Amino acid sequence: MNKKDFLHEIKTDSDLTTLGETLNWIDNNKVSIESQLEESGAILFSDLPINEPDNFDDFVSAFKYETFTYEESLSNAVRINKTNKVFTANEAPKEIEIFLHHEMAQTPTYPKNIFFFCKSASLSGGQTPLCRSDHLYEEILKEDADLIDQFEKHGVIYNSLMSHGDELVSGQGRSWQKTLGVKSKNEAEIKLKNLGYSWNWIDGNNLSVTTRTFEAIKELKDGTKSFFNQVLAASLGWKKNSSDDISPVTFGNSQEIPLSSIHLISELAESLTLLRKWEDKDILLIDNYRVMHGRKSFSGDKAREVLVSLTN
Repeated sequence: MNKKDFLHEIKTDSDLTTLGETLNWIDNNKVSIESQLEESGAILFSDLPINEPDNFDDFVSAFKYETFTYEESLSNAVRINKTNKVFTANEAPKEIEIFLHHEMAQTPTYPKNIFFFCKSASLSGGQTPLCRSDHLYEEILKEDADLIDQFEKHGVIYNSLMSHGDELVSGQGRSWQKTLGVKSKNEAEIKLKNLGYSWNWIDGNNLSVTTRTFEAIKELKDGTKSFFNQVLAASLGWKKNSSDDISPVTFGNSQEIPLSSIHLISELAESLTLLRKWEDKDILLIDNYRVMHGRKSFSGDKAREVLVSLTN
């Protein structure tokens, strides 16, 4: 099987015309859906009677998973809540590409599942690329076993910049106040210390943060391994304080990840990436441990509105 062709489309009954019928269908088919998700890593639901954030909230709630809220997360993306568990995917400008990543892998806590709901597809671009990181791990291992050994042995450290107030020109523009859930510099420093992070205040009120070491490889339930991190997104897309500033991601021993290695990972990921055009009302469920996602830039007069809900 082509390693790009992993998306499984669920064929629902054509007579699912109401929200109530859809929720009953989920209840009756949840076990088989979960089994398929474990096998494929990504499931597409099409043409369901889901039209609004509240309906999508009900759809997600029908799975009876634990909610992973945006407000309580350490996500560095600017998002807008539509309900308690549903929010916009990212408020970055449409010309900004968000590179492949595992959701919140740069933080101590991250969701297991990601539900996407395409309320409105853009006319051009705006796809959500998907890449199975268990396959990527295997390909990197074939090409450069020493590189995989470095990631497994040392993990990774992330270096990020947090602005004073949201910065909408960036895919990582959430303010330090909202990211950390604090109101003052003193509260921020207490939170960072408790997280085991180091930090510096720059330009007065902006914050430069270095995380503790996080895993770069995750062993999955079936015994396979996933290249579980934000190495590509951080290396290719995160902002730096200056051109000679510390890299957004390094090995856990603080050694730089060679640029040639980033290029290799990027090329291999590209060769494994599925790119499917969104259709209005599509719902996509992915296993965040197994599958990376991103966002392509987009254009056109029709607004792109993709909503997200995270669960464990």
